[in-house]
Amino acid sequence: MSTKGNKTTDKILDSTIELIFQKGIEATSISNIITKVGMSKGSLYFHFPDKHTLITEALSRYENSFFEFISASLQGSSPGEKLENFFESVKKMHKSKNYSGGCIFGNTALEMADKNDSLSQMVKNVFDRWISMLSSIIDDAQKTGEIRSDLNSQILAGFIVSSVEGGIMLSRLEKKGAPLSQTLSALKIMLCLKQKGQ
Repeated sequence: MSTKGNKTTDKILDSTIELIFQKGIEATSISNIITKVGMSKGSLYFHFPDKHTLITEALSRYENSFFEFISASLQGSSPGEKLENFFESVKKMHKSKNYSGGCIFGNTALEMADKNDSLSQMVKNVFDRWISMLSSIIDDAQKTGEIRSDLNSQILAGFIVSSVEGGIMLSRLEKKGAPLSQTLSALKIMLCLKQKGQ
């Protein structure tokens, strides 16, 4: 595909992601997308044969940027510091969005879990990968004594993801940062998180 074609595809996918954040998957129509992009229905179908393909590719595109964010957040001089930085990055990112939109994967899980097996499985794979990344950091933090070691790292990672998603949802609902901030603070206490040397 030409560079022009690639730019058009990128614009369609980015616009679709924005609409999914705003409206959800079912409420995002092809008409919404072509209006936002500024193209004809025929041109859209030249790039994507149907809505399901478009939604799937849009979520895949966002998945890449999502894990770029996770990887960039999980940086630090020790495993505990990496977790601290991750929590702070989540807080700053949602504040920058004025607590609108929530998490596209959490939203999709709630919307599609009982309706669409392929999208549900896609989102499950995202959460599984996220939990696996955190589990590895937690395992290292347990070895350095920076967090509690009486619970399996996989269980703690799942607990973090569930808690973070809940905090994001409540902050989105209230349009303020307190629910997410309080959730993250409680997580640190429950994990007994302390940076190396403390």
